[in-house]
Amino acid sequence: MAGIDRQFMSAWKQAATHAGDSEAVQIWTQDGSYGGLDSGKLGIWGTVVGVDFDLCIADGACIDACPVDVFEWIDSPGHAASERKPFMPREPDCIVCRACEEVCPVDAVFITAPDDVEAAMAGEEFVPAPAVAEVGEAVAEIEAAEAVPAAAAAAPAWEPKPDRWYKRMKASLEGLELPDTGMAKAKPLFKEVRKQTLDSLSRGKDFIALVNNDKCIGCTQCIYFCNFASIDMIGWELETRTDTFESMKALIVEDTCTGCTLCVFACPVEAITMEARA
Repeated sequence: MAGIDRQFMSAWKQAATHAGDSEAVQIWTQDGSYGGLDSGKLGIWGTVVGVDFDLCIADGACIDACPVDVFEWIDSPGHAASERKPFMPREPDCIVCRACEEVCPVDAVFITAPDDVEAAMAGEEFVPAPAVAEVGEAVAEIEAAEAVPAAAAAAPAWEPKPDRWYKRMKASLEGLELPDTGMAKAKPLFKEVRKQTLDSLSRGKDFIALVNNDKCIGCTQCIYFCNFASIDMIGWELETRTDTFESMKALIVEDTCTGCTLCVFACPVEAITMEARA
């Protein structure tokens, strides 16, 4: 699997910092040198939210996916991959939902939980908590992991993905005046409305999603957006006039819910809210 070096905090060097909203954002390079945003090599930016600026093609998926608006654009004039990058001035606001990591098309993003940063800088191995699985599946996964030779497991090869497709796409669009679609106009407005709603929500590890079964329509959109397999669908008896029928309702798995609020935004009928954990 190519992409960002997941051992960058121990294998790379701290080269510089860039001012954030509340604290400086760390810049990491392989040799410890840094020439600025208009240089050919930008390195990896961030610590909890790490983005390899040299791999990033600025498609914006991470910015759109982040439920707490950690990112904003920063210019990188003349850079080969893209001339702007998703900068993380609000890195301390990250709730480790890993939505940005999931959607990056070139695997340029890597999230490290704040509690794991010290271990990562020391080069210690740590594995994020796995999603909940059936007993049989869990046993099979453990047996498969034990069967992998230690040398093979310890030496992953992280190689950059080829960017020929991106260069061809960029060349083909150069000079064209693309239409400004209705969706393009509506997207910034929707993001601002979503941000206002988000600011009114309690979120983070001290909170948990709660489903209103009377509103839930069993559409499974929340399951699709949850990055931690923290939602199950369960049978639910409903009555309408004289007929009784079965529907499905979302059930939050308390042990793995991170309080990220992605399911709240995914629900089309506003059946999910955030509540403080007991």
